[in-house]
Amino acid sequence: MKILIRNKKILCCVLFLFITFSALFLFFKVKYSKPTLTIGVYTDSSWEVPNGDADRVTKIAIKKFKEKYPNVQIKYEAGIRKNDYSNWLTEKIVKGTTPDVMMLPEDIFNLLASNGTLKSLNSSLKDENISSSTFYHGVFKAGEYHGIQYALPYETNPTLMIANNDLLNKNGFSNLNSHLSPTKFKNICHAASLKQNNTGTTSDYTWQDAQLAYGNSVFENSSINLTSNKARAGFSLIEDLTSENGYQSVSSNQFDQGTVAFMPLSLAKYRTYTSYPYHVAHTSSFKWKVFQMPSIANVNATPASTVCLGISAQTAHPTLSWEFIKLMCTDKEIQQEVIKNRMGSSVLPKVINSSFTRKIFQEEQQNTLTPKMLDAILEKIAITPKFRNYDRRLDELNYLIQNALKNNQLNLQLFNIQHQINKNEY
Repeated sequence: MKILIRNKKILCCVLFLFITFSALFLFFKVKYSKPTLTIGVYTDSSWEVPNGDADRVTKIAIKKFKEKYPNVQIKYEAGIRKNDYSNWLTEKIVKGTTPDVMMLPEDIFNLLASNGTLKSLNSSLKDENISSSTFYHGVFKAGEYHGIQYALPYETNPTLMIANNDLLNKNGFSNLNSHLSPTKFKNICHAASLKQNNTGTTSDYTWQDAQLAYGNSVFENSSINLTSNKARAGFSLIEDLTSENGYQSVSSNQFDQGTVAFMPLSLAKYRTYTSYPYHVAHTSSFKWKVFQMPSIANVNATPASTVCLGISAQTAHPTLSWEFIKLMCTDKEIQQEVIKNRMGSSVLPKVINSSFTRKIFQEEQQNTLTPKMLDAILEKIAITPKFRNYDRRLDELNYLIQNALKNNQLNLQLFNIQHQINKNEY
């Protein structure tokens, strides 16, 4: 009996020592190990505009991250341009050297989310109490695919409707509020077109914009519906506007010359146009006015491109990767640097509605966009359809619709276009 008790004591001591040494091993491993976190980023603008120190936000984020995790090494390739990034990332994935953290422009997100490259963030979001309310709702949805959140939004670039305010006033449309209904928009364009050499809107206003004006997406999963009531209302609007333009292309240069009432313009290009020194080349003799994209009431009609950050499904450092993208996308200081240096917009309402943003806009703009107006525009961002071959199907659809519009045959060809797209398999 005494021997049994003694053996039990020995066993307990061994177990205690084992647990103690294991804990100490893990502690020192965490404290003194130097894991390497790889990130895939490009250094120039996401929006094809001049961008100053494009690396600045990434550098600031790395510095701030290492203050919290001093033993973590951050590795990334500097100098990758956006136009080369997709090929660079594809090569990394094929070789099995996928970065732990990836920058995800919209044109590659669907593919990577659908083929298992990206790690689900659902559990991390739940643990951290981060949701769509942290961001602008439509922007947050840019990182979702089939109900799973695979990425967090980092920077977004919404479309604004810019107007020649002098031309509006000359046509009796002064003191307009920032939201126009499709009918009001069409009527103003018609009135402008009655004046010699003037037109209502540039051809940058597309049939997709006209669909969003009625809260419609022609896509139903991967199929399309071009003949619903909402779809026909949108196509009727773009047909009327195209007719007003004489079925001719109306360029941004014509807007600069003061002969066009409206022009859709991305936020990044607007900020570039109206900022020193780039505005010098685009100085116009008329005053600009900023509107939301035209729409019926209570629909989200703002097109936007959003760049997200995601995590490799094969990462060896899931916790550190999550901490890094959380810092880049939710930290107020980092997101202030995004709106200051990246020409697009922060994804956080708390940054847009801050005195910091108000000061930036006051310093760089000659015209009328305010943080309050931008906030209203970002609240109305439309959600882009999410399926693997969306971009390819949209390109084909756009080609057919544009040709039909040019030939004044759109209404007659809608059913045939719908049938042709839906029968194609990808």
